[in-house]
Amino acid sequence: MRRSRTVLVDGLALDRLRVLVFGIAVAGATAAAVTYRPVPLSLLIVAAAALAGAVVLFASPTLAAVLLGASIPEIQDVTGGHLGVHVAASDIVLVLITARILADAVVSRRSAALRALRPVRVVVVQYAWCILILLVLHASLGSLTKSSQRIELFFIPMLVGAYVTIRRDHMLVLKAYVIATTVLAVAWPILNSHGLSGEFQKNPVGQMIVGAILLVIAVHGLRRLLPCLPLLLIGLALTASRGALLALVVGLVVLPVMYGGARRRIIVTRTLALVVIGAAIYPFLPGDVTSRLTSYTTTVGATGSYAIDLRQEYAKDAEQLISQHPWTGVGVGNYIAGNPANFTSTTDPHDVILLEAAEGGYLFAASFVLLILGAAFALWRLRRVELAAVAAAVLLATAAHGLVDVYWVRGTPILGFLLVGMVCGLAAQRRRGATA
Repeated sequence: MRRSRTVLVDGLALDRLRVLVFGIAVAGATAAAVTYRPVPLSLLIVAAAALAGAVVLFASPTLAAVLLGASIPEIQDVTGGHLGVHVAASDIVLVLITARILADAVVSRRSAALRALRPVRVVVVQYAWCILILLVLHASLGSLTKSSQRIELFFIPMLVGAYVTIRRDHMLVLKAYVIATTVLAVAWPILNSHGLSGEFQKNPVGQMIVGAILLVIAVHGLRRLLPCLPLLLIGLALTASRGALLALVVGLVVLPVMYGGARRRIIVTRTLALVVIGAAIYPFLPGDVTSRLTSYTTTVGATGSYAIDLRQEYAKDAEQLISQHPWTGVGVGNYIAGNPANFTSTTDPHDVILLEAAEGGYLFAASFVLLILGAAFALWRLRRVELAAVAAAVLLATAAHGLVDVYWVRGTPILGFLLVGMVCGLAAQRRRGATA
């Protein structure tokens, strides 16, 4: 009788929460309808799709897991820039799944996903606190928006990763991600030739492909997707992203370090096979691609030298800004430096450490380093847990890419932090099984 009453109360609480969500949606639609500011049709379509998606995701967490994996490689702004902030498909799915997590937490008065993140709670909390402190020091609507997005890019993926793992849907996420990224790798030359490379910029696309390659090589449950490797490698080469190649090398080095015994031999064998495939592909690549991939100097006329020169100018401008605000920075999302006259004006120095130091001073940069290395150390301690090795590989590979390119861009850091959350969820399940 008591259990039946508890279930009834929980059901009533969930019904009230759904009514509240529906009421908020209706209120938002009403506000949009009566506003005097014209709303673009594309934005209304996106809003309607998001509302329909919210209903579907609340009803089917399994479908939500598939959509999450498939949405991460879709990095273009789904609002068309009308909101003033970049909103990717994965942002919407992550927020909706987080709403589901909060709904479950309200009903059950606890969150297993949040508790599962204990192995990384110290490094996560310290970085989040730094963001909040900077928000207080540089209070503005823009800082609030950018700070919220920053948290959404590292904490929310961890929370969602733990949640889908506890529900045993994590492999669906990873399979959907690999398949969607393979499609992106095949479509990249077409997108590039039709002038859509601005929507699918080569460096984030390259990093997505690197993540898929590392997953296919390292995760036993994805072995049926090994035939995707040649397509992924061709797509990676055609992006001509040198930062993505650096990330791949870092990831391939981390994997055998994390593994041992027979599993290490398998990783080494697959890595050698990857090298052979790469060597077979290389002679057939376009000349401008091979020239860019092998050019790492600022020699005049060399392919890719302009990008290297530009990054050096970005670094000088960032160092100058840091010297002006060494301890409090300019606030999260407020970075802007350079000179429009010589095309060096930018909102990101293409070096995540310089960006963090400019946004919040030396301590904020140190806090970010602690976040990455602390999470990697936690994964090392959990290295016997499934996915720990590939999580460390993707996390550190993405960070390495961020030293020569934009790090906090939609989609790019999500996979690494999502995998960290999955490992924490698997570890929590193991602890629960041991104490049962």
